[in-house]
Amino acid sequence: MASLPKLVGLAFVVVLTAACRDGRDASVGAPGPAVGSTVTTGSTVTTGTTTTTPPPTWQARAAAPAARQEVASTTFDGRVWVIGGITTSGASALVESYDPARDQWSPGPALPLPLHHAAATVYRGEIIVAGGFVSSRDLYARASDRVLALRNGTWVDLPRLRRPRGAAAAAVVGKTLIVTGGRDAAALIGPTEVFDGSTWKDGGAILTRRDHLSAVSDGRSLFTVGGRFLSAGAISAAVERYDPTTDVWERLPAMPTARAGQAATLAGGRVIVAGGEAPAGVFPQVEAYDIAGETWTTLPPLPTPRHGLALERVGSQVLALVGGTGFGVAPSTHAEVLGPFS
Repeated sequence: MASLPKLVGLAFVVVLTAACRDGRDASVGAPGPAVGSTVTTGSTVTTGTTTTTPPPTWQARAAAPAARQEVASTTFDGRVWVIGGITTSGASALVESYDPARDQWSPGPALPLPLHHAAATVYRGEIIVAGGFVSSRDLYARASDRVLALRNGTWVDLPRLRRPRGAAAAAVVGKTLIVTGGRDAAALIGPTEVFDGSTWKDGGAILTRRDHLSAVSDGRSLFTVGGRFLSAGAISAAVERYDPTTDVWERLPAMPTARAGQAATLAGGRVIVAGGEAPAGVFPQVEAYDIAGETWTTLPPLPTPRHGLALERVGSQVLALVGGTGFGVAPSTHAEVLGPFS
């Protein structure tokens, strides 16, 4: 007979999988077919009078030590930090960093509590983790309002968010830390929260309330992409920009592929969006939004389709790390890199 700890662990994974699959919508079709690259963004090579730009391609890298999904991530000191998330045993406090120059993973200081669906960024020279969900048998029952900063190798608390939220997005614009979107146990959250280094205040409400969205910053504005409306079957292609100086949101051209649980980063003046999920499956699509031209193009698809992954740029490369390989709970150790980017 199986031991009691094994039975409890198995029950927890079943509960997590059911929670992630809550809200299936049969009207949502399967993710579209993988799309090849229609744009090149690599380094320029000149031979005689002919100038060519090598297209970005995917390559595999060293697998992560631990399989995870629904992680928070950010880039700091030339490394990608992968924070918290969900394992086959439940919520995780694990922190690991990946050094693309050495193709090497290293352990980092564990979070003070297990968190999944948190948001991360770098603010004033410190890694910041905001919100998320605390370990619970009901996946989204306990949203967190804690804001943590990694300071001298130790996680310390900053002033708390004005409201608990998980599956939100965070980015820094100028001197301002911004957290937007997300949900609590029961509802989508509208007000954007803005931190000036000492206190949080409410900013303008996000135009399309949604959770499981992504955000990036170009230093002047925050861009949000994708997400869902509480239910896994109600996914979004929304793209919106927020200017903290004027406290104004505006709608931008929607993503070609609606999805939730995708990841995003900035490369070459474009918002790169990869992966995501819907009840019918996991997305391989990688799409790029040109901020200046306000147009979308496609890039080579993920070799391993995933959701709840980390997507970060380091140098000329975009790294896609860990993430779920199937709808619901299916954490992986995959590490893949796309490049070159200028």
